[in-house]
Amino acid sequence: MKMKTIYKIFTFVGLLAVVSACFDDPGTDILLNNAAVIEINEATTAGGLDVSKSYNRVTDGKRIKDSIRVNLVGPQKSQAITVNFTVEPTSTAVAGTHYALITTNTVSIAANSSFGFIYFEVIDDNILPGEIWKLKIKLTSSDGSTTISSKYGEFTRSIRTLCSFNRANFVGTYSTLEPGYGTYDNVSIADPANANGIIINNFWDFGGVVKYTFNPSSTAVTLPTQDVVMGDGVTYVVAGSSPATYNSCTYSFVVPYTVRRKSDNALFDTNTHTFTKK
Repeated sequence: MKMKTIYKIFTFVGLLAVVSACFDDPGTDILLNNAAVIEINEATTAGGLDVSKSYNRVTDGKRIKDSIRVNLVGPQKSQAITVNFTVEPTSTAVAGTHYALITTNTVSIAANSSFGFIYFEVIDDNILPGEIWKLKIKLTSSDGSTTISSKYGEFTRSIRTLCSFNRANFVGTYSTLEPGYGTYDNVSIADPANANGIIINNFWDFGGVVKYTFNPSSTAVTLPTQDVVMGDGVTYVVAGSSPATYNSCTYSFVVPYTVRRKSDNALFDTNTHTFTKK
C-alpha cells in the first residue's frame, strides 16, 4: 500500500472521530469502559430539564398520583441499584401544600431492569389554574458501579392545574346571591334533554324552574330566553345576557338576567345571580 493511500485512510478515520464527538444524544453518557450512568428520563426528552405538566383539578380532597422515571443507561445489573435524590431547596412547590413524596429520598432500579420511578402526589385542591409550582429533583448518588449523569441528573416538574367541565359537578345545592334582595337557596339537577345543561329551581326566589346551558370549550354559560311560571301562577319571560361565566374548579357561575311579565312585556327586574355551590 502506498504511503499516500495510508495517509488518506488515517485522515478519514480521524475526521470520523471528530464528527462523532460533535454529537451528543440523550442516554449516551456511557463510558468506554462499559460503566453505566443513571439519568432522569424526561430530562433527555425534547422538553428538556424543565417540563410543564397540567393536572385536572377537582376540589374533592383527593390527590393525583404521578411519577418521574429514572433510567439505567448501560448494562443491566444482577443486583438492585439504589439511587439517592433530593428535592432542591430552590423548588417553589411546597411539600404538604402542593405535592407529597410517596417514594422516600431513594429510588430502586430492580435487578435485571433498566429503570425505576420516583412516585409523588400532586395536591391539586391547593393549586389554582394559572399558578405554576416547580418541583426540582436532583439525583445525588448511586451504587452498583454506576454514576449520575452530569447532564441529565437534574429535572424540574413545573406543576399546573386545569379544571375540565363536568356537568355532574354543577348538580346540587347552591347559595344564590341576588344583589339588592339577598341570598337564598336553589337546587339544580341535570337537564335530561341537554348534555351540557342543568335545571335549577326557585329562580328569583319565587319558585321558578329555569334551564341553563354550559359551553364546555369555554367558560361561558347561557340562560336561554324561556317562559317561566313563578310562584304567583303568572308566566314571566326570563332571559340571560353577557358576560355569563362559570368556574369548573369551584362549580360556581354568574349570570346577568332580566325578568318580564309575558302578558304585557313589563320589566320587573334586571340583575345578576351568583350561584355558589354548597
